[in-house]
Amino acid sequence: MTNLDLTPKKQHLLEAAIAVFSAKGFEKASMRDIASAAGLTTGALYHHYRNKDDLFYDAVKHTAYFVHRLSEFNEHKQLKSRELIFDEIQQNVKLRMSKAVEQRLLILLSAYAISHGGQITERYKADYTEIIHRVAEMFTYAFGVDNKAHQTQLATILTAALDGVAIQYSLGILDIHDEAFKETFVRFFAESIPAYLTHHPTQEV
Repeated sequence: MTNLDLTPKKQHLLEAAIAVFSAKGFEKASMRDIASAAGLTTGALYHHYRNKDDLFYDAVKHTAYFVHRLSEFNEHKQLKSRELIFDEIQQNVKLRMSKAVEQRLLILLSAYAISHGGQITERYKADYTEIIHRVAEMFTYAFGVDNKAHQTQLATILTAALDGVAIQYSLGILDIHDEAFKETFVRFFAESIPAYLTHHPTQEV
């Protein structure tokens, strides 16, 4: 997954798609519905996306996943402090956990990709692998995790935990407005990762 900066027009289109998919579901939502919601002609929409599958995939990916918005460098190409990077990770984790619609659609996307197989499954697998790789890179700066095995393991655990939370939000087990839980979630990782690294500083797998 590349570090993309969406244009306002593209951002508006994806937000319109999310709204339509949420209201009508994937099967009933049409490209015409989405074009209308975005203030575009159907032809203009097809200029951006060749089919509904691609649009659904892109909309959910860009709204639910956040690592492509993170960077260890500031606007002057200078390396940010660990404290600032970690704060940005925490804020983006909380933001993702606050998006009720996107959490549910993310679960639907996962199920859709797994059940359909073929190109969409391979694309989802490649992007998911890249998400873990990107989170691992951010851990290097935020926590000083230099061990490659640790980077991947910890990034996989955090990503899996976020997706597990999305399932519980979608089922109504967790209250998406429970800010105390979100704070506990980020504090758990903030405190447990350094503790783990202290006890296992050089473990290789």
